[in-house]
Amino acid sequence: MKNREHKAKGVDSRKLALEILLRTNEEKNYVQSVLSASLKESKLSSRDKAFVTYLVQGVLRNLSILDKTIKAHSHRPLEKMTSVLLNVLRLGTFQLLFMEDMPASAVLSTSTSVARLCGHSGLSSFTQGVLRNILRNLEKIKDEQGIRQDKDSGDKAFMSKDPEELSDHYSMPLWIVQRWLCSYGLEITISLLAYSQSSPKQCLRVNENAVEVKAVLSILERAGLEVEASNVVPSCVRILSKGKHKGPLEKLPGYSEGLFSIQDEASQLVSYAVGARSGDLVIDLCAAPGGKTLHMSEMMQNKGKILAVDKSEQRLSVLKSNRQRLSITNVEVIEGDGRNLSLDTKADRVLVDAPCSGTGVLNRRSDLRYHRREEDIKSLCDLQLELLNNASTLVKPGGILVYSTCSVEKEENEQVIDKFLAQNSEFEFSSLTDIVKAFKNPPFDLDSESGKIQLLPTMQGFSGFFLARLKRKDQVSSP
Repeated sequence: MKNREHKAKGVDSRKLALEILLRTNEEKNYVQSVLSASLKESKLSSRDKAFVTYLVQGVLRNLSILDKTIKAHSHRPLEKMTSVLLNVLRLGTFQLLFMEDMPASAVLSTSTSVARLCGHSGLSSFTQGVLRNILRNLEKIKDEQGIRQDKDSGDKAFMSKDPEELSDHYSMPLWIVQRWLCSYGLEITISLLAYSQSSPKQCLRVNENAVEVKAVLSILERAGLEVEASNVVPSCVRILSKGKHKGPLEKLPGYSEGLFSIQDEASQLVSYAVGARSGDLVIDLCAAPGGKTLHMSEMMQNKGKILAVDKSEQRLSVLKSNRQRLSITNVEVIEGDGRNLSLDTKADRVLVDAPCSGTGVLNRRSDLRYHRREEDIKSLCDLQLELLNNASTLVKPGGILVYSTCSVEKEENEQVIDKFLAQNSEFEFSSLTDIVKAFKNPPFDLDSESGKIQLLPTMQGFSGFFLARLKRKDQVSSP
């Protein structure tokens, strides 16, 4: 019986999605690392692997609504359910609520098969009963929860002034909701919450040393993708639709040849802020997995030298692999802690792309909200300031120090920079006028004389990102 169920269409992909959710919970690991390892080992087709990713991320983005729905349609309390049963129900409920094109019969059939394969016949019948109850009330549930097909795009937002209601609807910890309400007010908070539920945009960074942007657009269009050049970042290509290509972006034509890399559009802005030139000595203190390092190398035309520093040997291996793929020779990889790196020679440019809460990219890292705690903010701020203080010792007079995070928390951004400047009088903000000039048609207002930018998805459509550009004074006046 179980062998026949394994062969049933769609069962293997849903079974793998369940296993990934279980591993994420049991190992207290980040879902992205579990996903990557599981999909690499899997023999599923590229299309099915994409479906697995969609299921897992969808469940994690919508846990509160899913659990609330299951609780209302089950006679067994959630806390009495095994992890296997609860996650089978979450997967099935997600498909019923959010995947309108998926036949309900297929959802029930595959869900009960997965429950039987990973549990026993009792779990299977219980799963079928709960999902049938949900199906009978499906339209009512969607109306009550404000769920429609366009919810995933963030086009419609659930409007409420109650922090607990917002937390529940958007599956966002209450402390994050309350923090955003305090920092940004109700309207922006709701937009941030809706964005955090959306599917992340996919972007590429063209290696302009090897090919022009228009050539990459042509290659991808011939492969059946719908793409466009970014109207902001010169080297960026946005993927609007992958068409029939259901596999990972690394399988696109031109990737293995080093014509482009995969990098978020907002992330690409950081390298422009650094402004590395051919012949410079550049230090990237938190370099792995290497997107910004390699972008800076391309901007330097593979001349000069970049020291890429990071504590994670595993993440540095990704940088090394891409360094080879892009034929880059001016990047030296150093495994070490950016808080205590010491060099005799001072650098022209230093980048601190600091570890942070990641609250600006919660749509891309859907489970991060469940790993973070409010008390993490203080420890992260302490780490960020340590990194900046050591980075300041590595910058030559007249050199540039850039600080960036993918956070929207003011404590990690403006307040860290303010503390740093209060302790380091030899540094001052550096104008971003040249950065603005590098943008083709920025859809957001920037104070070009300011040395800092806070990108919010609510205003710019970019990932939440912060960067500050500082200059070490040529001479420090005596007190």
